[in-house]
Amino acid sequence: MIELKEILEINIKGLLVRPLMLFCIGIVLLTLPLIGTSQTIANEDDVYSQSIIHEGIQVTFSLNHIDKSKDPKIFTQDDDVLFRFEITDTLSKKAVTGAAPAAWMEPMVDAEDQNAECGQKISAFLSGTLFKRAELDLNIFYVLVMNDDASISVVDPLFSFGGSQLLAYVQLDGTPEDWVVSKDQLNVYVSMPKSEKIAVVNTSNWEVEKNIELNAIVNNVCLQPDEAYLWADFDSRRIENYSGVAAISTENNEVKASISTGKGEHQIVISDDNTYVFVSNNIDQTVSIIDIASLKKVKDIPIGGPITSMAWSSMADVLYVIDKDSGNITGIDGKSLEVVSIVQGKTGISSIKFDPSGRFGFILGKEESIVQILDAASNRIVQNGTTEEKPIEVSFSDELAYVLHEESETILMFPLEVIGLEGQRLQAADFPGGQYPPGKIDNPSKGELMVQAPGANAMLISNNLDKTIYYYMEGMAAPMGNFSNYNKTPRAVEVIDRSLEERRPGVYETVAKIRGYGNYDIPFFVDVPRLLHCFSVGVKPNEESIKEQLKAELGSIAVHHVKEEQVVKSGDSYNMMFVLFDPIKNEPITGLQDVRIRGTSSGNWFHEGQATESGVPGVYKYNLKFDESGVYYLYVECLSKDLPFNNPQYLLVKVI
Repeated sequence: MIELKEILEINIKGLLVRPLMLFCIGIVLLTLPLIGTSQTIANEDDVYSQSIIHEGIQVTFSLNHIDKSKDPKIFTQDDDVLFRFEITDTLSKKAVTGAAPAAWMEPMVDAEDQNAECGQKISAFLSGTLFKRAELDLNIFYVLVMNDDASISVVDPLFSFGGSQLLAYVQLDGTPEDWVVSKDQLNVYVSMPKSEKIAVVNTSNWEVEKNIELNAIVNNVCLQPDEAYLWADFDSRRIENYSGVAAISTENNEVKASISTGKGEHQIVISDDNTYVFVSNNIDQTVSIIDIASLKKVKDIPIGGPITSMAWSSMADVLYVIDKDSGNITGIDGKSLEVVSIVQGKTGISSIKFDPSGRFGFILGKEESIVQILDAASNRIVQNGTTEEKPIEVSFSDELAYVLHEESETILMFPLEVIGLEGQRLQAADFPGGQYPPGKIDNPSKGELMVQAPGANAMLISNNLDKTIYYYMEGMAAPMGNFSNYNKTPRAVEVIDRSLEERRPGVYETVAKIRGYGNYDIPFFVDVPRLLHCFSVGVKPNEESIKEQLKAELGSIAVHHVKEEQVVKSGDSYNMMFVLFDPIKNEPITGLQDVRIRGTSSGNWFHEGQATESGVPGVYKYNLKFDESGVYYLYVECLSKDLPFNNPQYLLVKVI
């Protein structure tokens, strides 16, 4: 006969193994066969890949780790991965461009019925209803709003819950001043001058992953094109005249070098080939040039006046520097590091920014409310125009240049197709950017007030006085929508794009973090040509994440009732028995002397008593008797382990 002690030991072993069994599921999932007769697997050693052919169209799905050191065919919860879909015509072998696909990641309900479920899932996800959201949506973008306090608002502009589109608040150690987003959209680097730090914000969980200590005032942040270094300016409060830039390794978010450049406010521009960093020194009226390979300053170039703006022309490989007082626009060659041109602009010009082609520079004059176009191919001003009062910022969509003003709510739009036509006066359309001028801010940041919305010829405009972000679709007479910043005052706007984007012809990609574990469908949809299919992948659990989840849900102690929901007769004695164990270590907790039981019922019955440890380590018992029928709730308390009576690990007993 099996003794009670043996039964309890079996229960304990089963209990302690149960959380660990979850870790093993993913290993089995990876071996499941793929569903669908027309689906094949590409068996390359260096990639996890599947493909489908339907009516002459082939879609190849691959999943790749961002961390290249990981096994390319094994995926784990919390992995950062690249989703790639390559669409080709099987007859012509040509890439299918402009397909605008949609995709999601969702737990597989029944592996045997995957194809039947696929169409239903895609239909539900496309409807965008509250109760049919995928675990991971690969077709969305988030709007980040830099606030005037120590926070960033994260807004989902395509979805609202209870009337709110607010997804998260990111709390910072100080008021943000500037920010930059990594190409993979996984990190946002945020400067905080007063706290002398740069926050590294993880966009997967919207938490600050690290605060990089600069021990100096930091304003501007800039990622070089290959993202090997994050560059930040600094101005020491402790060491006189110690001012310059810091190179921060993005691999470990540690300061690699601090380079003194000169006195005054700084701006940072980096050459397209990751060779040089150009740093303006406003008081010294010079541009310092830093060699990225050696992380040393190689040259200072005098400009002869206060530097208000710098911009890089990717077409000419030339840095253009604006001297506000003289109106000179100095061109510095990116190879020879010599001054190659000085173009005379209007005095009082305040900023320069190049269009997406890298050829035409938009020069704004705040004092005279003008715009000039610099042609980097000829080093000449080729067009002139007027703006509303005090233009301060220009941003670009695929087809238009938008100019925002400090003293006017009107935003001007200049068609890019007519930019650069020498001698022709600039013509513009306009729309209102709010009730108040979007550029009227008492404490402007280094961030932008306008950014292009992903996947559309549309702009997002931050309005400080309206406390609102406006959404303008090109061709409309006014913004077609807006969302509140929830009583926070915005100072800049940015976008995190999680939608599939055509990176090269026929190849659509996005980056995301795998949230859960188990067997997953990857529903994929293209409208033209019409195709829908569910790819599949197995994901292993992340042991540390599950432990953290257990700790968050159960605290430092977990209760397992050896006898689950019970039915007993009134007047009978009832032996309550339960196991107390550490959910992180998966070990029973022995020797506790303050384990108490509290019983309540809907009839206001109340009882308290002391439980004692049985002969089996970690197993505690308590005997009680119910005199009346009803439903009883039995709770376990252990204050020495921070387990209060009101924890959710109760036992339900029905007395008849």
